[in-house]
Amino acid sequence: MTDLAISELLSSLGFEGEGATRALQRLYGEGLTRPGKIRIATTKCEAAKRTLGAAFVRHCHRPACEPVPGESRDPVIVAASHCETCGGSDNRRAVERMLKAMGRVGWRKLLVAGGSPGTRGELERLCADGIALRFVTAETNPNRRTVAPLLDWSDVAAIWASTEISHKATAVLRGPKVLRVPRRGVAALAEAVVARCGISTRNRYTVSASGRSV
Repeated sequence: MTDLAISELLSSLGFEGEGATRALQRLYGEGLTRPGKIRIATTKCEAAKRTLGAAFVRHCHRPACEPVPGESRDPVIVAASHCETCGGSDNRRAVERMLKAMGRVGWRKLLVAGGSPGTRGELERLCADGIALRFVTAETNPNRRTVAPLLDWSDVAAIWASTEISHKATAVLRGPKVLRVPRRGVAALAEAVVARCGISTRNRYTVSASGRSV
């Protein structure tokens, strides 16, 4: 195939209705197509994607996915599967909300005790470049000597209470930094950290000068 319907290209990126009209106007402005044309050369598709990615921030209707203050790109609402924040994933959406909440209160370091290798890997992937993340697992031979420095290092520590972690591994994790997550799953952990940051279920919060929710 040497060309592609412009409507198909825009739809594949999540641009529909008014969003598609705005995207098309941007492509006109960049000289990648012109009014009246309904197809675009495949050799121009990557340039079109780069142009639209630089011009628009695509987000779904969920408040947690709205662009952060200071975003220079124009917002356009798309289906959740094309949202740059959540991509239609509950885990990704919850972690993005957690990262924003931690950023609001100045926290950058999260210690997690427990979790299966798969869930830990998913959390690491979703948190990449967002925060510093460390784990306490049975494999790390946890004891007071090894765990206490990690707790000192962290801004907040979460125990995945219903996952693969022994009491011995979590016995040292005590104090105001520590929270217990009674449910399995990345989203459950992220929601618990958000709550600790002082974020209400309605995305409203107040933080005192000390960084504790009030």
